[in-house]
Amino acid sequence: MTRPVLLSALLLAGIAATGAGTGAWAQSNGGARALAPGVKVEVAPAPGSGSAPAAGKVDETALRYYARIGDGERLEAEIARLRALDPGWEPPKDLFAPQPTTPGVDETPFWNLMSAGKVAEARAAIAEQRRKSPSWQPSDKLLQELDTAESAGRIRSASDTKRWQDVVDAAAAHPEAVACNRLDNAWRLAEAYAELKQADRAFDTYRTIVSTCPKAKERRDTIFKASRHLSPEQLRELTALGATANPAKGEDYSTVRTAEAELETGRLLERLGAASSGAKPGALSAADLSRIQGIVRDKQDADGAIALGWYFQKQKNFAEAQSWFSQANGWAPSDKAAEGLVLAYNGLGEKAQARAAASPWKGKSSRIDQALKAVDPPRGAGGGRSGPQGPSELDRALARQDFAACLSIIRSSIAKSGPTAALLQQRGWCLLEMKRPSEAEAAFAEAQAMAAREPAKGGQSAGAGGRTPAAAGLPQKATPAQENAYGQAVARLATGDTVGLTRDLPRANMTPAQKAEIRASLMATEANRALEDKRYNDVLRLLDARKELTPEPRNLGILRGWALYNLMRFDEAYAQFKSVDDRLSTEESREGVSITWKTIYHDW
Repeated sequence: MTRPVLLSALLLAGIAATGAGTGAWAQSNGGARALAPGVKVEVAPAPGSGSAPAAGKVDETALRYYARIGDGERLEAEIARLRALDPGWEPPKDLFAPQPTTPGVDETPFWNLMSAGKVAEARAAIAEQRRKSPSWQPSDKLLQELDTAESAGRIRSASDTKRWQDVVDAAAAHPEAVACNRLDNAWRLAEAYAELKQADRAFDTYRTIVSTCPKAKERRDTIFKASRHLSPEQLRELTALGATANPAKGEDYSTVRTAEAELETGRLLERLGAASSGAKPGALSAADLSRIQGIVRDKQDADGAIALGWYFQKQKNFAEAQSWFSQANGWAPSDKAAEGLVLAYNGLGEKAQARAAASPWKGKSSRIDQALKAVDPPRGAGGGRSGPQGPSELDRALARQDFAACLSIIRSSIAKSGPTAALLQQRGWCLLEMKRPSEAEAAFAEAQAMAAREPAKGGQSAGAGGRTPAAAGLPQKATPAQENAYGQAVARLATGDTVGLTRDLPRANMTPAQKAEIRASLMATEANRALEDKRYNDVLRLLDARKELTPEPRNLGILRGWALYNLMRFDEAYAQFKSVDDRLSTEESREGVSITWKTIYHDW
């Protein structure tokens, strides 16, 4: 891992007050340009332009301190700042050489306290030193850095407590606190403007960052930050600026455009998911659909391919659905992809291919067994009627994942013909899908009680004996009793009854695979609780144990990263977050990468 390259002379300008309670970007140098009424951006002059301060006026105190302690990030930022102030200035050749001891007070302890974030302690130590040495005066640079650090702290505190106007006021009072070398504060200022409904100023703040801060990574991260508050059109404008404005030598700004592409991918995937679930039918235009298809192919994203398959399946475009389900199954074989493939082939009338697609999972996955009912409907179902019948209304509702319709159909069936254990069990699964776990637990319990009273049957009602297409597949066929017990356990998990469930699990009537799945879920819940309780070693222990049962999902990968971070295993935490982010970049993964990076390189 290498450190970031040297900052260019273009530093993010500060903020000057323009009216009561109003902040604006500004710096003491000339060169302002208006961004909005009452808002000016002041960009430090590039080397070779503007007037230089009088010779010998550059204060190298901080520069030599950062060189002495080996803080490369702040050293680079200070060099860039001094070059902006005096284009003719060059770093001293003896910067890293030991300096002769000069009479007076050594300021190193005060700088050390400030660098550790102990600003109040640094102030107190300075006051104590002045009491001991009345003729001594701290350097202007030390006092300036203390003022800036205090202002930065006020900005962070106000932002953390959502006192947005205080953020703006604190930044206006001390512009240095929101310069490029304190980028997090600049982001907080932009957020404050957004929360205060000053959208133009939020946009102008982000725009100033991406056009003046030189590092490609800073500009890329700013695009992600801005995505929470700006429109896609504004983000495209930011991206264009960030990729072209004031380029610094050695920086690769193509990563800035990559950020826009990742955000666009996320938006399209969200819209695809909504369209696939029926929440927003027809939400994707032909151009959007073409774009997301290209993205899924480029990434070989099996989940994205499955989402596309369902999108086309719901439009009854079975040929296109079959193509995408096949693609997903080729990239990452799963019963989810096979389920879609079975139903797509069935929609095309190709029942032999549907059975062949189901073959590897038949009897091992409830979702596949459910899908096969649409291909070969049970005979003699529905109250003893005989003869071949097509897919029932309930089968069709489950195939399109319409769980509200599932409940309505089951309610009508019970009102007409009375309840059955199978119908009550299916009602439990549909209630779970609709995030109604307490009702689901009661439905499974009622199904269990009714199953004990019902005589054994050779078959079950169509669509009522298996789990929904969205439920996780099981490696072996569970009995109705085991399925009810498993359903109750899933519902108890959703209601938070982890203590009771942990106690009852060893005696529960479930298959080994079902118990393993519940055990893994319990470990995940306990790992989350351990993180909240700051038991970070327990988090890792639980996640490692869970990983032996089943692969680690994305959300737990991020949880692992924070446990490593809090154990101060920063390099491991960075690698963990980066691994998750490389697979799919989201706000959570980017935050982990950014914070660990800043911690490792003191890039605050």
